[in-house]
Amino acid sequence: MARLRGEPRPLRTAAEAVGFVGGLYALTSLVLALAGAVPLMSAVLPIRPENYYFWQTFLAAPFVFLGWGASAGLIHLLGRHGRGRGPFQKTAARAGVAAAAALFVAWLPMALAAFFMVVGMRQEELVGLLSSPGPGQVLDFALYVLAAGAAVVLMTLAAAHGHLKEPGRVRAVLLGALAAAVLAGVFAVFIR
Repeated sequence: MARLRGEPRPLRTAAEAVGFVGGLYALTSLVLALAGAVPLMSAVLPIRPENYYFWQTFLAAPFVFLGWGASAGLIHLLGRHGRGRGPFQKTAARAGVAAAAALFVAWLPMALAAFFMVVGMRQEELVGLLSSPGPGQVLDFALYVLAAGAAVVLMTLAAAHGHLKEPGRVRAVLLGALAAAVLAGVFAVFIR
């Protein structure tokens, strides 16, 4: 985030990072669709499980951008209350880097599932690996916990350094946690 200050177009840099992560989700979704995978968790959207990854291929990047925009907008609006400063572009740039980093970590379990499916693991074996207690389940859970923690920490930094004039630690943490929850909520609606 500190490097964004020296960037001539920080918003473009953040958009490229978010777009890259959205592309990773789309590509991995395509691999899972071609491998015949179905989501391991129930879907919120009314899409048939056997077609879910096909549709996620096209909708993953827009949902990643939506999560970024919603979390950046929240930081900007609530951070401005009373003592905020700076244009939305600065807030969005910092929130974009935070979102891209956190969503990259959350992409790793999906990438591992795609890898296992490509090398010949069947859906039943993958479900068994991730459902029963053991190293696979621990790794999957740990990566999601790491992604959530990264989202809170990085969104807190985006709020503290990107928008608040006098960044009170408690206020920055609350704003960062709320922005991370919005990002995770958008993510959870669609990404499987």
